[in-house]
Amino acid sequence: MALAPDEVGGDVEPGAPSLAEAGAEPVPEPGPVPGPVPEPAPEAEAAGVPEPAAAAAIPAPDLEPLPVEEVSFTPPPVVEAPPAPPGAWEVPGAHRVVIHTLEGLVKRGVIEDPRLDAPALDLVAQGPLPERIPTDKVKAIFFMLAPGEAAPAAEGKRVRVTFRDGRQVAGFSPDYREDGPGFFMIPADTRTSTARIWIYRSAVRQVAVS
Repeated sequence: MALAPDEVGGDVEPGAPSLAEAGAEPVPEPGPVPGPVPEPAPEAEAAGVPEPAAAAAIPAPDLEPLPVEEVSFTPPPVVEAPPAPPGAWEVPGAHRVVIHTLEGLVKRGVIEDPRLDAPALDLVAQGPLPERIPTDKVKAIFFMLAPGEAAPAAEGKRVRVTFRDGRQVAGFSPDYREDGPGFFMIPADTRTSTARIWIYRSAVRQVAVS
């Protein structure tokens, strides 16, 4: 036997109102399922408005290559010092000298017909035999004035010589050269009894020429 709606869910208390009497509204039946929403139609093109024309391609200009001018560079000529004349390092005659060595020694005596570019010099001092002094150990040779001889006039380039030991001497050089074993210079101080000084280049650290 089918159960009445009031009997669903268990016992019903006596005198309780039924669902129909309680005024319960019936459950509506489900309606039809809505279909897919149609996509909106595209807007109509504006009437009378023409489409923009495509941009015309701009042709590339024909450029001719520029001529390349070749520039030639001629280096300046190298000015070489003239070679020393034969016998430039020879000093004829007997000369009273003071020799300063690289070791700090000072030797006095006489040298006769010296060749300043020779490997050694013979210094005649006290005693019968001369003392042979290697020129690679010599810093400078001071040629002394003879008694009553006047000091030579200053001529040539002004030079300041700095030796390897830090000592300096200033004067004028009439034959200064970048090559060769050395050069002569006249001392700037004319109050001394030195006529001229021979400078060995191997003993020099710097030469300032003006």
